[in-house]
Amino acid sequence: MRTTPFRLLAATAVAAGLLPLTAGAAEAAPPAKPAGYAGSCPAAGTVTQGWHSGHDGVDIANNRGTPIYSAGPGTVIVSGPASGYGQWIRIRHDDGTVTEYGHMYERLVSVNQRVSSGQLIARMGSEGQSTGPHLHFEAHSSTSSTRGMDPGPYLSARGVGLPCTPGGGTPGTNFTTWGTSVRVRADARLNAAVVRTLSGPTPVHVDCQKRGDLVEAEGYKNDAWSHIPALGGYVSNIYIDHPDAWLPGVRTC
Repeated sequence: MRTTPFRLLAATAVAAGLLPLTAGAAEAAPPAKPAGYAGSCPAAGTVTQGWHSGHDGVDIANNRGTPIYSAGPGTVIVSGPASGYGQWIRIRHDDGTVTEYGHMYERLVSVNQRVSSGQLIARMGSEGQSTGPHLHFEAHSSTSSTRGMDPGPYLSARGVGLPCTPGGGTPGTNFTTWGTSVRVRADARLNAAVVRTLSGPTPVHVDCQKRGDLVEAEGYKNDAWSHIPALGGYVSNIYIDHPDAWLPGVRTC
């Protein structure tokens, strides 16, 4: 057991290679990139059609009125009528991606509204071009993309598998980082390339963990690193907000 140190000494953190070096140092931290998010199940139901050529999303069928939830934290950029959908909602998430929801009979959020992961945003219907009550769910790389990506891997990278149960998630795999300017590396090594820099506490989905370089900070030592698929790399478990050095419920990579 350990207690996560919330106030690391700057010199120790720099020595561990996880915080940016001071101005004038030989290596400068790369620009911060938006972090991925820990996802939530968009709706309970049966997957009746998956992503394929000509179908940009996935269809989840259930009874009329079934709750529809935001797949992650973000801002509503569209909420209203739409040709084909009848009604739709689009949410821009903090990592720049966009999720899209269609065919609902009732919308519960408005444009520019901030929503949290798992927040109720609509109720399932059969509006527009639809043969029965279902949610048509899409995932886009940005607001300018014209073709939706496969929602299966998109949600899986954020801790959600389809079909899913709202509020269920994957036990033991959703955590939060702490601290500022924490580096996400391509491998569990202090000399591995930095692929992301987290500007502050960030909800993350950890899919596995492994042993790597030993990190020392404020009297603690830990060689365990967590893989965060949505961020494309590893973070030392010292920067995962959990009292255990080896995270419980998380498989070995």
